Amino acid sequence: MPQFASIVPVLRVSDLPRSIAWYRDILGFSAATAHGARDSCVMRRDATELMLRRAVSPALRARDSYQWDVYIRLAGEELTALLDDARRRTPLVRGPELMPSGEVEFELEDPDGYRVCIAEALSDTRGFPRAVG
Repeated sequence: MPQFASIVPVLRVSDLPRSIAWYRDILGFSAATAHGARDSCVMRRDATELMLRRAVSPALRARDSYQWDVYIRLAGEELTALLDDARRRTPLVRGPELMPSGEVEFELEDPDGYRVCIAEALSDTRGFPRAVG
């Protein structure tokens, strides 16, 4: 049986350069490859990839918390540093909050309305409010 190497989420975006800049500046991704007259771009950070693909009209996104489109799980006790940096650059949609699973999560919204949830199981969760519900 073949071994899967990865699954790459694809987000359809209205303005590819704007989305590339958002994922680079807010989450630290870099543009790894661009395809076909800038119709798509694979963004890479560490061992993860995300594809941004230009669309004529991106799908309308849900606006409720916990209805994210991309879930990024961190390792290495880096959530707090990323959270502090993100807060300076873009509004938080939700969180940070301690989930029943023990992970701390927060949500951001990209320029096309995609919800990006960032999560990490931290060794010290003091100071993070517990999720309600």
